[in-house]
Amino acid sequence: MKYNGVIQRKIERMAENTRRLRSLLPVTCDRLVSDFFLQGGIERTLQVSVEAMIDIANRVGSLENQPPASESYQALRMLQDLGVLKDADRYRDMIRFRNFMVHRYEHIDPEIIVAILANHLGDFDDFIKEIESYAG
Repeated sequence: MKYNGVIQRKIERMAENTRRLRSLLPVTCDRLVSDFFLQGGIERTLQVSVEAMIDIANRVGSLENQPPASESYQALRMLQDLGVLKDADRYRDMIRFRNFMVHRYEHIDPEIIVAILANHLGDFDDFIKEIESYAG
């Protein structure tokens, strides 16, 4: 399956977001708490990156003639069922975090943001690699 320009643009956005987030490292809780706009910018960038993952999953599903997923995580499970992703569960916490940011945005713990930046930016890289490998 060759993906289209929409998927490519979303991949490029995720990759650029990840690069920009890495350029901020190291980030501490104190730094986030003291810089409202830094924390908000990081949160938004993470949210957009996860949204891009969901959009890519739905777009690939559509190109593979799959019915639309009713929930974000189901879109990733569909990619696993198609053989695009090895393990959709690996990305489940990203979906949960995105949902938390969207619906409970007033309660975002800076420690969670710091942990994501320190330990999980590579998840975006891995997702991109799996999509590109499948589309290859």
